[in-house]
Amino acid sequence: MTISLPLLLALAVLLGAWLTWEAVRRADRRRLAGRIVASWVAVGCLALLVSPPSITRTYSATEAILLTEGYSSDTLTSVLKTLSPKPKVFSYDVKADRATQITDFTQFKARNPAVQTVHFLGHGLEEETLTELGNVQVIPHLSRLPTGVLSAFWPHKITLGEEVKVQGKFTSADQPTKLYLQAAGANRDSIEFKKGAEQPFEFRFRPKASGRFVYHLQWKGADDSVYQEAIPVTVQEPRKLAVLILASSPSFEVKFLKNALAQRGHGVALRTQVSKGIFQTELVNLPALSLTRITAPLLQKVDVVLLDAAMLQGLTGVEKQLLQQAVRQRGVGLLTSFPGSDPKQIPFFSEAVFTPIPEKTAKNALVIWDGETASTATLPITSFAIKPLGGQQTLVWRPGKQQALAVRSRKGLGQVGVSVMPETFPLALEGKERLYQSYWASMLSSLAAPLEVPAVLVLPNLASVQEPVSVTLSAGNTSIDRITHTATGKPVSLVSSASALFTNRKTFQLWPQTPGWHSLALPDNNLPFYFYPSAAWKTYQLHQRQQALLKKAQVLLNPARNTDITRQEPLPLWPFALVLLTALGFLWVEEKL
Repeated sequence: MTISLPLLLALAVLLGAWLTWEAVRRADRRRLAGRIVASWVAVGCLALLVSPPSITRTYSATEAILLTEGYSSDTLTSVLKTLSPKPKVFSYDVKADRATQITDFTQFKARNPAVQTVHFLGHGLEEETLTELGNVQVIPHLSRLPTGVLSAFWPHKITLGEEVKVQGKFTSADQPTKLYLQAAGANRDSIEFKKGAEQPFEFRFRPKASGRFVYHLQWKGADDSVYQEAIPVTVQEPRKLAVLILASSPSFEVKFLKNALAQRGHGVALRTQVSKGIFQTELVNLPALSLTRITAPLLQKVDVVLLDAAMLQGLTGVEKQLLQQAVRQRGVGLLTSFPGSDPKQIPFFSEAVFTPIPEKTAKNALVIWDGETASTATLPITSFAIKPLGGQQTLVWRPGKQQALAVRSRKGLGQVGVSVMPETFPLALEGKERLYQSYWASMLSSLAAPLEVPAVLVLPNLASVQEPVSVTLSAGNTSIDRITHTATGKPVSLVSSASALFTNRKTFQLWPQTPGWHSLALPDNNLPFYFYPSAAWKTYQLHQRQQALLKKAQVLLNPARNTDITRQEPLPLWPFALVLLTALGFLWVEEKL
């Protein structure tokens, strides 16, 4: 029930007059003025509590302020001072005084249809949520990001012997910070950052065992607390290949290569010409094969063929044709080497442009290849290099000289390589066994046809617990037996849905609850992937929000006509209640004195 203002004023005056009369007629006239003032103050506060007063405020109808995670109250005050009339203040996923909470932007747009400009304070919103705002002008007032990793890239799966290279950017908000790469229980590399944003880093580490590992980027905060981000990597055993080596004569190069490949578990079929029409054959890690002639059944059992130019010239036309068919139709890799000083183009086998090297006295040179761009491999070279053509990829080259020493190009399903490297075994003689193994591992993996791997897409890339994750399978892999947490063996619930546009795709939705390695069980194999803790990669996520907000702010819209709205807002009642209690307390104490 509401009381009309005239009646309320009349009752207040009567009450105030009665209290005044009671104060005057008391025998003790000390503190009379204080009693009268306190009485009227109490009556006034009581009247204001019964009928709360309000104030008329004017707001901008076309502008709004949205507070998001990480906003600063000082920034809010500063923005409000620059805007007239002041816009209404809202908040999303964050509590703020005197701000209207938003949980659904569809309802926000329906209740505030005139809003055309939104001032964002804090770190912004995720890109998917930001699109729900629709066609509005965004003005960012971003907060400073906390110290942490802004971005990071690394190979999630490598072969034993390869490097893990972690690249990214780091921001140090409060003080200089030292970032470490921790692997195998120790700090393997580090870099120190000055105070500032978007500073690049690059770490390298070569695992010594296969398996699933979680490395970490670690740093200390201003409070000496240790922070870290997980770098999960799967290190798989090298693929065992069947290699056919056709040598025109015995050599240390062939001997060392055969032994090195056999030691790694590769199958080696070696045919060496000892004199015209006479060959010496040897099989390692392979069943019995006839190497007298190059035949289709022989080529069906090998993955890569290595031969030198002299042996290529000695092959019959039928053998050359069989090699071409094996490359084009089965994906067999082929490498033709020119260890001498007179390389030349041969259709299909060495379609390359050979250029003379100006340094006549150069006999040895530093060479690099994929995975060893910082190597110290010094090897003999010939007087020729290769100028890569369109469609050719460089496999081995001289640093800073733009001179390729080995290239490859696709022919049908397979790869055809050309090399002018005369010898590589000096690396093994010098005790650089790792570099020697790395060279040939890189060469063979570049030439061999890749294995068919399941087409699996996990989104988001940094999938974390307590968030929805989608796993999309394509091609023939449209069924999942189960997904389990590796450490505990607990299964994860799946909900599947077929694609309406792509009939050969199926997407599975899951909501992981436990961080760590998980196994995706397919009908023919298991695939590992990693779920991060919910608090992981916080700075990265906030940076992604800010980048999405800045991107949307770049889209300039036609300015809308400014309109204002007015509304009555009640004044806060707690000051009146406090004054009322103070006045009543004075009257009670004064009477006892």
